[in-house]
Amino acid sequence: MSWKFWEKKSGGTKVKKLPRPKELPSSVGRFLVVNLKQDPDWVWSLRCVVRQREGKKTIFDVRVFDLNDADAKGVKARDYDSFEGHPEAILFEGWFDKSTYQAELHRVKPVDQKGAA
Repeated sequence: MSWKFWEKKSGGTKVKKLPRPKELPSSVGRFLVVNLKQDPDWVWSLRCVVRQREGKKTIFDVRVFDLNDADAKGVKARDYDSFEGHPEAILFEGWFDKSTYQAELHRVKPVDQKGAA
């Protein structure tokens, strides 16, 4: 039995853990309000999951969803990949750049919210 727990075993592949759902980054919320003309009160109540783009340090893919809506549909919102089999729970999808504060999102499904198109 090896007691050297601080040493890594060879041959094992390390799986990168994705972040849990969180509040919208400011650039994403601003894009939804300004460019897509969504209701600000509703937008800032939404949550998102992110995943860092391969080979890019500051660019992240983002999926925006309503936590209550996802729970009602039985979707366990754990991370970005948990929505792979449930596109009906995603409201907006796209990317944002942390360093330049740029964002680009598109509507995945029609939004039936007050003040939203």
